[in-house]
Amino acid sequence: MASTKLTKGSIARYKTGDTQQSPIVKITNVRVCGESSTAASNDSERYRLSISDGQDTFDACVLSPDLNKLIKEKRLHDNSIVQLEKVVHNSTATGKSFLIIMDLIILPESSTTTTSNNNNNNKQANTNICPIAMITPYLNGVWKIRARCFAKSAIRPHPVCDFDFVDASGEIRLVAFRGECTRFHPMIEIDKIYDIMGVRVKTADKRWNTLHNDYELTLNSGSIVRLVNDPSVNTSIPDVHYDFIPLRDVSKHTSESYIDVIGIIDTCSDAIPFTSKTSGKDSKRRELTLIDEHTSMSVTLWDDQAEDFDEELAENKTVVAFRRIRVAIYNNKYSLSGSKNMIMKINPDLKEAKHLRIWYDAGGHSMHSQITTTTTTPTRPALDASWKTIGQIENEELGRKGRPDYVMLKATCMHIADNRVIYMSCPNDGCSKKVNKLSSALYRCDKCQQDFNECHWNYMFRAELTDSTGAIWASFFGQPAEQLMGYVTAEQFADAKENANELLMQKYLNKNTFREKIFRLRINEETFNDITTVKISCISISDIDFSEYGHRLIANIQNGF
Repeated sequence: MASTKLTKGSIARYKTGDTQQSPIVKITNVRVCGESSTAASNDSERYRLSISDGQDTFDACVLSPDLNKLIKEKRLHDNSIVQLEKVVHNSTATGKSFLIIMDLIILPESSTTTTSNNNNNNKQANTNICPIAMITPYLNGVWKIRARCFAKSAIRPHPVCDFDFVDASGEIRLVAFRGECTRFHPMIEIDKIYDIMGVRVKTADKRWNTLHNDYELTLNSGSIVRLVNDPSVNTSIPDVHYDFIPLRDVSKHTSESYIDVIGIIDTCSDAIPFTSKTSGKDSKRRELTLIDEHTSMSVTLWDDQAEDFDEELAENKTVVAFRRIRVAIYNNKYSLSGSKNMIMKINPDLKEAKHLRIWYDAGGHSMHSQITTTTTTPTRPALDASWKTIGQIENEELGRKGRPDYVMLKATCMHIADNRVIYMSCPNDGCSKKVNKLSSALYRCDKCQQDFNECHWNYMFRAELTDSTGAIWASFFGQPAEQLMGYVTAEQFADAKENANELLMQKYLNKNTFREKIFRLRINEETFNDITTVKISCISISDIDFSEYGHRLIANIQNGF
């Protein structure tokens, strides 16, 4: 340490707005800023640093999220000696200076340098810009944000619209209602930088706002939005923040969750018109195949996203990044699905994109046909899946927040209701609707508008699941139902029922009861005849891998539950 010469006076120059220097300083303290202890992912954490130049100490330094990995990998810590390569200077509403560290070099303790005395006169930074990461409802005085708009919604009824903004420290949503919506919607454009002031801060509703910020901003009649045309500012504010998930890890995330992925577009279908079964509206969809070094994944785009997609991206094997794309599970298969807030960037200027390009051009194109597509549900649940107890399902009111919840549950099937176990279904492939037996001995499917000489039998029943915290009833259909019945087919059960063999039916029903299994459940509210109930359905069943389950319990204990 004695041989390392810190750049004395650099902190004083930073406070005057002089960022055109590359001083050597010492990290005296690293800490998490804000209350982000509930966030498990790196993308939601913000770190504050204290630095010393051997003469002064400065506590208000915010680390760019892109550098969080240095702390996670324990390369950056207390007493580290670093050379600051790129720093942005700003001030809070109360006039206090703070720094956003965009890039740095970690130096060994034995490294030496001469003292820097760069006294270049630079333009004084704006003194009332507040970084997005430091926004709370308790800010006082006059302040503003300077940020880039990276997403913009359409105007919805009432009217209301929202804009997503990003700066070097984080991201936040800006919401406009009524007059402010019609005033600002045509003014604010994607990819442009704005100064925004006179807004209200409120807690973000996570049912609708999936950005990595606990707060959002609301425009009002006194709000001011001004375009910033300074080229030097343009280079200091990123386009968007990503937290990429490898395609092979998509199956570790619950259905309906939102993730960021990057890959090469390998194939794409035409835009296929269809009629939505739920709304009856005409829509379009397009199927893509996205590949990376390890696997491939099916991606579905809808409506305008499907219509506007450029098919040449697949022909040219283009690198594409998807931000906030939705994880979907259909017929026990994982895929990705476009959403209204999804952002698609073509050939982004990112190290992950450059790495994929090099991999593919170096021979990845000859290997991708051998890649295993990650579409099937894992035979064993992922360690980081959303595990719950029955008591938690009830206490947390899962499924009642306007969207379904998906959970993993270790439980025992105590009882299968025997009042309705099987039903007659349509024999057409892809149709499992109930059919009615006609007086002519034919079977009528109202969905397919056809009559059939025979029907298929399918399972549809409810079963009681229990653990140490309580009991619930869940609905079972198709393959999960057959698994719970010990792989006794619905036709076998139908034969026993038609022959009035009560003993055999009870044997079938009790075959897998009182055995502990892992159940993946979908929980959602359903309304029928103005009565709303919470419906719990089983998506899949698996045996317990006690080694894996034990590791999960150990991880929970180490993380303090």
